[in-house]
Amino acid sequence: MSTASIVVFAQHGVVPLRATLHALRETAGRPHESVVVASQCGEQVAIYLSREYFRRHIAGYVLDTLGPEGSHCRLDRAFHLVRGEYLVRVDDGLTFAAGWLGKVVAALDADPDIGWLSLFEPPLERRPRGRPRKPTGRPEIVEHASDRCFATRRSLFARHEYELMGEQEAECCLYQRHLKRIHKKIAQLPGLVEASPVTGARAQNGAVVEDDLPAHEGATGAMQRLQQTCALGDDILMTCMACGATELEVLAARIKFCAAHQVAIGHLYEFRCPECHELHYKDDLQSRCPDAT
Repeated sequence: MSTASIVVFAQHGVVPLRATLHALRETAGRPHESVVVASQCGEQVAIYLSREYFRRHIAGYVLDTLGPEGSHCRLDRAFHLVRGEYLVRVDDGLTFAAGWLGKVVAALDADPDIGWLSLFEPPLERRPRGRPRKPTGRPEIVEHASDRCFATRRSLFARHEYELMGEQEAECCLYQRHLKRIHKKIAQLPGLVEASPVTGARAQNGAVVEDDLPAHEGATGAMQRLQQTCALGDDILMTCMACGATELEVLAARIKFCAAHQVAIGHLYEFRCPECHELHYKDDLQSRCPDAT
């Protein structure tokens, strides 16, 4: 069986990162290893990654202080930590279809000439009017592909890294250019992942600014659209204001509703400090009332 390594690029704080790692475990549908590259992260992200590593939830992590400088897709930042035959690069804050990784591996296994398989369809590739075309479920050959979420072959990337020594950064992705030079296909397989609203909103200390949240839709299906970012019984990184402890236990998640329309818009989490047993509460809003100013 072909092996896969997933490299998560974290740049929106602890909440989207935790949700992404949880989503990968729930939806991948096949064994894999995960590593994290955290860009200019704060102390909370660093502590969370250390804990996840020692719990063996991730295979490793990199605290990337350089930010976006360097290679275009920055996959080289974590290449030394992964072992899979296939490398999958994902941004934090994405949502994944059930069994998506199995479909990606199957597509690459079926066509050895595919060097890059993007799971995002660039906006410019969509039709200018009407609804976006429905994904076919098969790889589509394109000239250029998004690097927000893509899969490639470890052997090809290793060869690219070796040839890249001393080469300067260009506006286009050097790795895509390299693959074309050795006659490998650039393809995309849309429909398996999509961006979460949290990555389009401004984040402050891991919390989304409410004004930047999307307006909620109708009440039908609102409950099913909610994502629970904290699992009951888990420990989360939060400072107890009573005793200063830095980890709290998740006790409950209550659904919050828009007062005007009674539409589910998020959760209210209840935490308990294991040291002094003080209770704490925190909102996790995922949408807002469209009538709010």
